Amino acid sequence: MSPIPDDDSLLYEERISQFVSLPPAALATPLPALCASVFSPLLLSYFPPARGIILAYEDVSLSSLPPTKAQSTDTEAEVLLRHVDEYSSPFLWATATFLIWRPKHNKWITGRVTHQSKTHITLSYMNIFPISILATHLPPTWTFRTQQTDEGVWVSEDGEVAGDLRVRLLDFDGRTDGKARGKGLRLEGSLLSEEEEKRKEKGKGKARRGILKSTQSSQEVADA
Repeated sequence: MSPIPDDDSLLYEERISQFVSLPPAALATPLPALCASVFSPLLLSYFPPARGIILAYEDVSLSSLPPTKAQSTDTEAEVLLRHVDEYSSPFLWATATFLIWRPKHNKWITGRVTHQSKTHITLSYMNIFPISILATHLPPTWTFRTQQTDEGVWVSEDGEVAGDLRVRLLDFDGRTDGKARGKGLRLEGSLLSEEEEKRKEKGKGKARRGILKSTQSSQEVADA
């Protein structure tokens, strides 16, 4: 496995093999049949063996043995299929090189603003994956302004928030059935650095303690 040259990149190339069944109707055209039934459904969905989202695949090959064993033997290039317990569909090894996007906690990526509300902002990453940023993870100096069209917009020191924003990934969750086409991937992010969030939480803690102390003092006066 070798990442695409970029220290901050979350894109990787990895060659992965699977032991799959070939429908009897596809015996004459195994390669395109397996691409359509096995590899293409993985696009834009989370694939556990790759530990990430499959963006593309190429260089598909078929073999009778696992690729590592097949490379170390002197067997011919002809692929021999295997039947298991007289099952009608034969099995073989299918290998492809995948382009994988692996979201990671605290990594910064760039997304484009697509929706704004009082509770959160939604960004789009690569025009496919939505990233939700709760209001609690926005800069404290930002304010929400309601427009005449009943739509709202967040306003920063530089004006209305729009276009591309750098966001820090907090958490993600994705479907593994290959049917989501990007919509099944849930990404949560923050526009604050780890240090900024710690300072913000520390400030909230002081404010809560101040309110509690004030409440206790008021209660003591009332009791007196």
